Amino acid sequence: MSDGINNAVKPVIDLPFYPYGLQYYRQPTPLPAEWEADLSDIVRAGYTHIQLRPQWRWHERVRGAFDWDDIDKLFELASKYSLRVILKPMLETAPDWVYTELNGTRIGFHGIPVSPIAHGAFYVGGWLPCFDNPMVMDAACNFVENLVERYKSQNSLWLYNAWNEPRSRPLGQCMCRHSVESYQKWLSKRYGCIKALNHEFGKAWTSFSSISPPHSGCDYAEMYLWRQWAAESVAGHVGRVADTIRMADDGRRIMAHVGACSVIQDAACDSSDDLLTAHNVDFYGTSLPVNLHPHGPIEWAGPEFIADWLRRVDGNWWCHEFYPNHGNWCPPPEPNKLRQMIWMAISGGARGFTYWQYRSERLGNETNGYGLREIDGTSNERSMVADEIADILRDKSIAFSQARRLNSPIAMLYSRESDILSRIELMQNLNAMQEDINTSYPYKTALRNAHALYLQSGFTTDFVVPGDDISCYKVLHIAGAEMLQPEYLEWLHNFVSGGGMLVIEYPFACRDKNTWVSPQRPSGSYAHLLGCREASRTTIDTESLQVSFYNSTDVKAKGWKVVLQPMDCKVIARWTDGSAAAVHRRLGQGHVYTLGCGISLSHDGTWNYPGADALTKILADSAGLSPLAQKGVWHRRLITPDGEEVLFVYNLNDFPAYCNLDCNIQDTWASHKAQLKDNLITLQANGIWIGRI
Repeated sequence: MSDGINNAVKPVIDLPFYPYGLQYYRQPTPLPAEWEADLSDIVRAGYTHIQLRPQWRWHERVRGAFDWDDIDKLFELASKYSLRVILKPMLETAPDWVYTELNGTRIGFHGIPVSPIAHGAFYVGGWLPCFDNPMVMDAACNFVENLVERYKSQNSLWLYNAWNEPRSRPLGQCMCRHSVESYQKWLSKRYGCIKALNHEFGKAWTSFSSISPPHSGCDYAEMYLWRQWAAESVAGHVGRVADTIRMADDGRRIMAHVGACSVIQDAACDSSDDLLTAHNVDFYGTSLPVNLHPHGPIEWAGPEFIADWLRRVDGNWWCHEFYPNHGNWCPPPEPNKLRQMIWMAISGGARGFTYWQYRSERLGNETNGYGLREIDGTSNERSMVADEIADILRDKSIAFSQARRLNSPIAMLYSRESDILSRIELMQNLNAMQEDINTSYPYKTALRNAHALYLQSGFTTDFVVPGDDISCYKVLHIAGAEMLQPEYLEWLHNFVSGGGMLVIEYPFACRDKNTWVSPQRPSGSYAHLLGCREASRTTIDTESLQVSFYNSTDVKAKGWKVVLQPMDCKVIARWTDGSAAAVHRRLGQGHVYTLGCGISLSHDGTWNYPGADALTKILADSAGLSPLAQKGVWHRRLITPDGEEVLFVYNLNDFPAYCNLDCNIQDTWASHKAQLKDNLITLQANGIWIGRI
């Protein structure tokens, strides 16, 4: 990825209202007899838009012959009821002729075809062809062009969604000749000549044309290269479709949304690159696959974890699939917790919000799932919560459409390179065919838990990537970034010497850019920044090892035992054998804390995890930061262009809590299980208060 795209900040796009709508139609449901009554109810409830998902396989069963009858009728009804329409061409459900005439079947490990299938989300079948095949991509873009040309004159057509959940999955796809040639060209463009590639990675390829994708993850280097190509290929597919839409209709904006964004996805087996893909569209968004029955800070932090990252990717980001329920007759969420999860996405800075979906599904492995309303369209506790929020957003639509999340003083670093490498490290089987999607590997766990640590300690966070402007932050937290290269040393040094506080959790800068372990760890001159080196690193075979901090906090460490060798620093925590587990260094006007004990990786998932106390003490001592409220009570603020602030207060506890505000409250916008008296807000369990301050 080029630094220009990686560190670019997308321009702000303001809308005249707050978008709050839902996915409505994915063939074959809902049925035509249900459409008019549903759309009438949707408008009456206050939703601003619906999404239609025309599927390639459904509309072009015979090559070049298009049948649009159902979409025509839905546009007619949308116009009748003044509903905006987001049109999302579903290209991954390809017609039979794509496979029989264009050889569109994906190829997996060892040349085994990945045959097209159907399931609940792709019920009409044909999922999914290889879009590296230029004939398949040309045919898909021809379908998109015909779709756009047919409906661009419709007044109710509002936005296009270029691609539904772009990603490369499973791990083995695709190894057809088109994909292999694309991978070879990618390597050639990046390294120039085969000699340079061989020198970089210590390989012995004879030419780029002799390189094939790896069939095992035991060689980290080859798998690392291939999965980077896969994510860039996905972004290229989205860009091609977005360009096709623009050429046919340059008057409407285009969006795309990922299924599992970078900070929650399996970076090797479920690959996409948010920063690259977002560059191709006006609005980038994400599905929001969060736990609807949250317990403990890590699960409660789920919506914010995604939102904090998406704000970095695109300040115009949308929550584009919020699931108000899950499938297969699972217990529905408690209304109070569902209400909080929805508002958390909005207070996380989402500039638009779409539910998946209106009616609960009737089909396949999504049976009785994901709907606001029941299969027959009747209301329930979920839909009453969503309708209640629709009323509030409609009443304060302009304010919510203009409000943006206030920056946090704390930033988390996301390192995509470290993410991919950490996932590959778990691939110990010689046959990569046996790899399944897994998001519980060390980097992902440390990143997620570090984020939750700050939230449970009463703080908010933003995300940054290497090279970003971080001058506005007081604290930068780096967890498990093994692949942070020496070119970022000056960036970090300037941040600390200028007064910033750097918190580093090992492993850190332990591998060179070719994935090899660095002889000295951290690599390059990072040791002079940290004031220490890594003396030894071993996995913790027992359940945990105790680490004692000098602020009288004991933490049971898991994952790694990294012994630090102090150089120019002070030891602030020790392992039970007396060796250094954490150190502190003053540098210029700032501070560097290096933790060999991984307090994030060791998080036990409870509100009383002692690692949170250790972190809070560090923040107070060196950054002057104090929690905003009592434990389990979270504050979130949005700010409007005229300087007014919208405050959200959540009580995530199962018992009453209070919040004493040090600001003037202008008015209350929403209150559930909360009472305001003077500047004191009393919240019952899972209560929420929203107002203008």
